[in-house]
Amino acid sequence: MPITTSSQSFTSFANGWLIRHRHFVEQLTCASSIDETNRITLQDQQFLVTQFLSHCLQYYQEKSSAVSVAGDNVFTFFSPPWFTSSYARLILWVGDFKPSLVFKLTDSTVDDLTRHQRDRILTLRAETRRRERDVMRDFALVQQSVADPPVMLAARGVGAMGMVDGEESDLEEAMEVLKNGMAAAMNDADELRCATVGRVVEILTTSQAVKVLRTIGELHLRLRELVGLESE
Repeated sequence: MPITTSSQSFTSFANGWLIRHRHFVEQLTCASSIDETNRITLQDQQFLVTQFLSHCLQYYQEKSSAVSVAGDNVFTFFSPPWFTSSYARLILWVGDFKPSLVFKLTDSTVDDLTRHQRDRILTLRAETRRRERDVMRDFALVQQSVADPPVMLAARGVGAMGMVDGEESDLEEAMEVLKNGMAAAMNDADELRCATVGRVVEILTTSQAVKVLRTIGELHLRLRELVGLESE
């Protein structure tokens, strides 16, 4: 399946975004501790957290715009060329990381959560998992449409010459429903990803948020580095 212009455009954006992302991770690493040597203040940390969240939001806004005009190849975004390593594919959930992964990263990064913070995170984790199930339910309904007769005909390579009157338009209509449903599912999943990160950050202190966002940023870089290694 050829990559559409929207996919190529987003890939170009993602490459530039990754350069900025690597710089942000370096800043987050330096800001992970406040001491006399690095002269990082709490205000510096707060500003960095805000900037990094905006940086991540930009990624998903650009992705949403690309998906909306992807046309026939919206499916490219579910197995994107910018995430081609075996490990990246292993953790992909509706085209990107699973929102609840943020909680695992938080647990492994922050060891000074208060009881109140833990309670709030547990509540948010339960809500996120419920919303993940909702997304997967809707996604499964979209995938089931592949089994409809018109789509199955296309999957088996039956072209317009092998169809009776009306079947070709039925096929086009079914495929359009499928593409729109896939795009909607991805947008819902991306919205949940962004919301989960943002709400976790709201629960954490600024210093804790810096550490968690650094870990999330490092994960993305690690996935991209694996992509580079496998393409050599």
